[in-house]
Amino acid sequence: MIRRPPRRAAATPVTDLALLLMLGLVLALAACGGATADGAVTASPPVDQPRQGGTLTLSFSSEPTSLDPAVADDEAARRVAHDIYQGLVQYAPEPGSAGTELVPCLATEVPSVENGGLSVDGRTLTFHLREGIRFQPPLSRELTADDVKYSLERMMRTRRAPAAPLFSAVVGADRFAEGRADEISGCEVVDERTLRIRLRRPDVSFLNALAMPCCAVQPREWVERWGGEVGRHPLGTGPFVLQKWTRGQEIVLTRNPDYWEAGMPYLDGVSYRVSLDPTDALLRLERGEVDVLGDGLPAAEIARVTADPQLGGLVRAQPDLAAVYLYMDVRTGPFRDAKVRRALSWAIDRDKLAGLQAGAAVPLWQFYPVGMPGHEEGGSCYGYDPKRARRLLAEAGYPDGFRAVLSTDDAGSDRRLWRSVQADLAAVGVRTRLRGLGEARDVAPRAKSGTPAAGSLRWRMDFPDPSDCVGPLFSKAGAVRDGTNPSFWWSRWLERMYTRAQATADPAARLTMYVEMQDRLARQAPYVACLQPVHTTMCSRSTGGFYLHPVYRTDPARYWKK
Repeated sequence: MIRRPPRRAAATPVTDLALLLMLGLVLALAACGGATADGAVTASPPVDQPRQGGTLTLSFSSEPTSLDPAVADDEAARRVAHDIYQGLVQYAPEPGSAGTELVPCLATEVPSVENGGLSVDGRTLTFHLREGIRFQPPLSRELTADDVKYSLERMMRTRRAPAAPLFSAVVGADRFAEGRADEISGCEVVDERTLRIRLRRPDVSFLNALAMPCCAVQPREWVERWGGEVGRHPLGTGPFVLQKWTRGQEIVLTRNPDYWEAGMPYLDGVSYRVSLDPTDALLRLERGEVDVLGDGLPAAEIARVTADPQLGGLVRAQPDLAAVYLYMDVRTGPFRDAKVRRALSWAIDRDKLAGLQAGAAVPLWQFYPVGMPGHEEGGSCYGYDPKRARRLLAEAGYPDGFRAVLSTDDAGSDRRLWRSVQADLAAVGVRTRLRGLGEARDVAPRAKSGTPAAGSLRWRMDFPDPSDCVGPLFSKAGAVRDGTNPSFWWSRWLERMYTRAQATADPAARLTMYVEMQDRLARQAPYVACLQPVHTTMCSRSTGGFYLHPVYRTDPARYWKK
């Protein structure tokens, strides 16, 4: 196992900005109750008890393209849809790592071998629906297993839904998606409140797929009534109902009078102010016109706000389930040699990169981000050691380094980020030419010519399970042009271990496998883990119960107005 060495003393000068950020973090932690082991800032217990009533106002710079869960894939749409729709399972309404645990939602239990919901061979899942759950007005009828089957099949037919590839594990799903069958044979309605799903192969992460927003349940008659306009007329089983949507201005939700969870939500309604510039939204929050910054604090304002004694206590921060990687195309030049790839992993100063992000990211020392099961504090990772990098390059036969192409997003802060990486690599002899992503779409010619090729990759996980990192980024299937594995590195050992892990129902045994996979990936080093984005936002003084969820970010059903 590779372990990160101690941080070197005074390697990066401590600037006034850094001091402000440190002070701000201390203030935020003191006000919010401290930080968990996984890096999440937790909220202190409220002084007053939850209270009913009031409307919460959230801001967004963008506007949902659609509120049809089967096709909505932008951030604003996912956040609003979370208030309206629900699926069979969801993530626990908790901050930090506790919020990555799957819990029942419309189903009475998360299927397991112990409760009889998961067959011993891991291929059959049985879901029992809660009694008394009703769709929102004006429909107000009871939810049935037919609704769940219809919604999952509709999601598969759209092909745009992010869960569609994962759902191909269901027996008959591919035939249905291709139009060769009228239904998904492996999705069976047993009775009004029971649904059975049969998989072609065991896949533990399939439950994570069911928790994705696109697997939310909709009533057939409502979808058929509105047709292509259903995205403007959402209706589900969630805590809030759409009241009005004024394009370019506001989305207003009101409390669902038929909501099944006792005492919830606390609020009478939620107002999403859309098309608001984040800086303007911050000014409105300070004036009391906005309660929560949906997009988060602008990076340029984080230091000022966290250092302000009047505002710092309102700040919350949560590491995103996302990562910024530098990939190396292992088909090209020196990058064929794992020793060279390890050299680049030691060459990059992640602390400096994080400093350039002004509080919007933290250093990432291993492939799995903080908050992801399998992430090990101080585990298999690389630190900053340019001497070791130069030594490895010399051992690989490149004592004088080499030239390479580095394809990056060349906008704003990313330009500064990758110029810093370029300087770090030059310091150990690897001289790179930066190319914008628009210049570097065609990977094949670079591979054919042997020109060493590397590039930037921002990866946001669809769900908090290491399979959503290993599966796409290191698979043979993803190692194709425009695929999910731009490094083109894969191994038969990893493919076998990944398949075993996906079929292993024992959480501890499965986690051990993913930790072992990360150790192997660290030795092969096809990617350099650089940064983990951090979502930093703030709420108004009149907002109670506010916390950041690791998956959903905001959770208005659990907030209240003081």
